[in-house]
Amino acid sequence: MKIYKIAENFAIIPQSPNTQNDPNVQIQNLQNAQGALEYFNEVIQASEAIMTSLRNLEDTLGLGDIGLRAQLTETIKAALQQTPAFNLLAQMNLISSIDNLLNQNELNNIKTLIMTNISSMSQQYTAQQNHQ
Repeated sequence: MKIYKIAENFAIIPQSPNTQNDPNVQIQNLQNAQGALEYFNEVIQASEAIMTSLRNLEDTLGLGDIGLRAQLTETIKAALQQTPAFNLLAQMNLISSIDNLLNQNELNNIKTLIMTNISSMSQQYTAQQNHQ
């Protein structure tokens, strides 16, 4: 099976609805989705570091929760919904909202689903090639 790196920047590779699905394109789209998930993993890690710093700032101020973390969370969500990575995952019906991507358990479930799909498609393709 040949895998072509056609798309960059988390773009979905379209397929013609009038032809049979190309497993190369399907697998490439799933691999692009894996890249998008890694991007969101990095965002989660950076967000957690910022939230820890904000919590420390609020503790230093001695005023308790002054709403900075909630404001930042909403700003991050709004920004992420505008990214190509979010659009790719939404177009592939792997997520239903940005909240799915900010939850580590959901991210892990999506990763597992993608790996299962790639494995399944690879096995089907190999079986088809062996029967030809």
